[in-house]
Amino acid sequence: MNFADAVRSSPEIAECLEAGLQALGTNRNKIRVISTRDLTGSVDIDACLAKRYPNAPRWDYVFGHREKVYYVEVHQGRTGEIDNIIAKLRWLKRWRKRAAKSLEDLEHRSTYHWVASGSVNSEFAKDDKYRRKLLKNRILGPDSVLSVNTVP
Repeated sequence: MNFADAVRSSPEIAECLEAGLQALGTNRNKIRVISTRDLTGSVDIDACLAKRYPNAPRWDYVFGHREKVYYVEVHQGRTGEIDNIIAKLRWLKRWRKRAAKSLEDLEHRSTYHWVASGSVNSEFAKDDKYRRKLLKNRILGPDSVLSVNTVP
C-alpha cells in the first residue's frame, strides 16, 4: 500500500489528504525536496484531529515521498522541548495503532523529524545527551530544514 492509499483508508484523516506539501501551509518552506513530482501527498494531522482530540499533544504533519513516509513536527528548537516532542510522538504512535492502521503498516518506511520553527539551540551541538535521547525515540533533529533526499 502506498502513502496516499494508507491515508484514504484511515477515516479520521482521509478527508485531509492534500497534494504535494500543501497540508504544511507556510511550513512547507521547511522541507527541501529535489523532485516535487515524487511527493505522494500530505496531511496536517494537528489541524485535522484538533476537534476530535482537543487536549492531546498532537503531532503536526505527515507526508509521503516516493515509498517513504515522513512525520514532521515543527516546534521550537530548544533543549527544554525534548520531552514535549517525545510526548507528541508517543501520542502519534498510539493514535496510529488505534485509528490509522494502514499508516501503522508503513512504519518500516517511516521516519520522524523535529524541524525547528526558529533557530536551533546551540546546546544540541555541545552536548550529545540531547541527541541521544531523541535518537533513542527515533526522532531526527532538530534541524532548521528537512532535506528529504538526504534522509537514509
